Amino acid sequence: MAMERVPYLVGGGFEHSAEVMRAALAAATSGAEGLVNAGDFKVTPTAVPGTNVAVAPGNALIRNSYGGGGAQTYAVRAPSQTQLPIQATGSAGARTDLVVARVDDPTYGGGAFDPATFEAAKLEVIRGVPANTRTAAQLGLSYPAIALARITLPASTGTVTAGMITDLRALAQPRKERHLYVHPMTQADGIVRIVNRRDIGDWWPNPDTITGWRIDVPEWAQRVRIIGQAGGVLIRRGSANAWGRVWARIGSQYDGTGIDTQETSWDLASGTVGNARESWMTGADRAVPAGLRGATNQMLSMRGRVISSDNDDSLPVLDSLSVVSLDVEFYETAV
Repeated sequence: MAMERVPYLVGGGFEHSAEVMRAALAAATSGAEGLVNAGDFKVTPTAVPGTNVAVAPGNALIRNSYGGGGAQTYAVRAPSQTQLPIQATGSAGARTDLVVARVDDPTYGGGAFDPATFEAAKLEVIRGVPANTRTAAQLGLSYPAIALARITLPASTGTVTAGMITDLRALAQPRKERHLYVHPMTQADGIVRIVNRRDIGDWWPNPDTITGWRIDVPEWAQRVRIIGQAGGVLIRRGSANAWGRVWARIGSQYDGTGIDTQETSWDLASGTVGNARESWMTGADRAVPAGLRGATNQMLSMRGRVISSDNDDSLPVLDSLSVVSLDVEFYETAV
């Protein structure tokens, strides 16, 4: 038979096969594998560290790795926390275990089974894996599985602590949201010079009169990548010695919250021969504070400050031949 007789989804009393349903799930998720939500299946020590680990409830997608099961995906779910025993090590040496979520599909394995009691999905500890194991696929398992955590037990150890657990979870379909802001300077913007010497610096250029950029922070964002650039920065002929910093920021400069990028340095040598133009960049990959997730209408701009200068007349300038841009990408990770 060239094709499954009943496609997904035909009405009229047709019986749809599990294979077609798994193929539909694989298509709907582009074959993604991993956690459904950021906190799913996190492995931690028990409240009082002991010989078990606790696996948080959650949902996951696991690709079918059985022969003949390509382009199919299983969905698994644990509605409550699960505790798994970790076997103590002896004096002979350390051991590395892998905590996985696995699928046992008897239609591929063969043999009799009772569908009312058969445990087709479960959490399991695989003992004695290579110390650098990061995925279930590295072990060449005979069943579909995803890695959740690696546990490294020293010799003669029975109590599992947080320092022994390496989180290996990954989101199947992490959300991303990117915003690109660009402002080519015009003559109406005037000449904008960095002059502020305070540690908190000044917006450069002023968002109230020039850029006015605002951004909403997604509730699901765990991290954000920010790249700020100022192109065509004017360095005037005969500039005095001066140096300082530029960076980008999400959030108000006054309320004590927000995210700053790495500060990058600018440094002007005295006695510049002829006017010059430079391109400056700053950036960072930062955690989004919990208090900022879901916040709306947040200020977004470049900032700058002067640390030292001989005079203000020759400090760096943005003018009608300059451009300022900010590239912001919020993204989701396992937590």
